[in-house]
Order: sequence, then structure tokens, then C-alpha cells
Amino acid sequence: MGAGVAVGVGVVAERCLRGADVEADERIALSRELPSACDLLGVCLSAGVPVGAALAAVSAAVPQPLARHLAAVAALGRLGAEPRRAWADAPVELATLGRVLVRAGESGAAAAPALRALAADSRASARAATEAAVRRAGVWVLAPLGLCFLPAFVCLGVVPMVLGLAGDLFG
Repeated sequence: MGAGVAVGVGVVAERCLRGADVEADERIALSRELPSACDLLGVCLSAGVPVGAALAAVSAAVPQPLARHLAAVAALGRLGAEPRRAWADAPVELATLGRVLVRAGESGAAAAPALRALAADSRASARAATEAAVRRAGVWVLAPLGLCFLPAFVCLGVVPMVLGLAGDLFG
């Protein structure tokens, strides 16, 4: 009975962890594709394409999962939903994009400059995160090296000195 419970707990834990990995992968994919989607939306809107049609066109050009979310927002817009409501179910990673488009729609301002700025900010954030990860990797790469040299230092530096002092004191 105990083995059955252990197997059941293991299966449930593995499925929970796998679900967390899928969500994390989706967040990473959304963040990675956001700058190019902003650029494409900016080009479409600069050309005079309505926001709903621009979202549909960009959703056809970008990979999943971003395409799915943009297509859902475009579909809600075609059905007559308010822009704020259409963006309400979008993931957190797309919240800034939604705010830019909603604000531009409500104020009548051009969205293309704000979309270009959002794309640049997203790229800068991704670059900073990558640089931080590279710096952390450099530290973690040196840790095993330190663990290898520490015993050698003790054996070649500390032990002979202790033996020499012990020989002088007791010898």
C-alpha cells in the first residue's frame, strides 16, 4: 500500500512540475517574440491597417503561443468587444502591448511610435537578462574549479607546514 501511495505522489508531482515547465516555456516564448510582433504591428498600423486586421495579420506571421493570443484578441475585436475587454484575458507578458494599443485607440494617437519603443525596451530587457545569466554562469563554472584546487592547496600547502611545525614542537 505504501509503495502505491509513493508512486501516486510521484506521478502527481511530476505532472505538476511538467505543467510549471510548460507555463514557463510559454512565458519565455512570449517575451522572446514580443519585440518582433511590436515591429510588425507598428508597420501594419503605419500603413493604415485597422488594429483588428493588423492583429490578425501579425498572428499569422508570428510563432505559437503568441499567435494564439493575438488571434484571440483580434477575434474578440471582430465580435465587437471593447479593446480593454479583448486584452483582459491576455497573458501578463502581453499586458504592455495591450495597454499601448488600448491607449492609442482611446486617445486617437498613433500607436506605431509607442510600439517601436516597446520593442526596443523588450529587446533591452532581454539583453540585460541574458548578460546577467552569462555572468552567473561564469561564477558557477568556477565553483567546481575551486573545489578541485582547495584539496590540493590543503595537501600541498597546509599539511607540510603543519607537519613541519609539529616536527619542531615535538621533535
